[in-house]
Amino acid sequence: MKHLLFLFATAALATLAPAAEPLNTVCPISGKPASAAITSNYSKTVAVCCDRCVSQFNATPKAYLSNILNANGVQCPLSKKKADPSKKVTYSRQVAFADVGSKATFDAAPDKHIKEVRQ
Repeated sequence: MKHLLFLFATAALATLAPAAEPLNTVCPISGKPASAAITSNYSKTVAVCCDRCVSQFNATPKAYLSNILNANGVQCPLSKKKADPSKKVTYSRQVAFADVGSKATFDAAPDKHIKEVRQ
């Protein structure tokens, strides 16, 4: 019975969305302290091949950021198998900036700058 409950709990947790990353304290463009008043929301959705890859991604989304940025829509960015358009994952986070100019630079090419976001 305990084993069955453990499996059920594990399956239920795997379907939950990952916790949001904390707001960064350093501007990814200028390197200056970021302001929580100047933010942008980044989001990128890609298809993966299976529920296992969905669970892997949801467990540690930031670990797969490079894979997500390089996704081609045909191949799963995690397993490299054929992607299933019905199985999707989304990397998203809110990003803070030091000034509106930095925000504008980020917003013009977010995929180029998202990897520079640090805590």
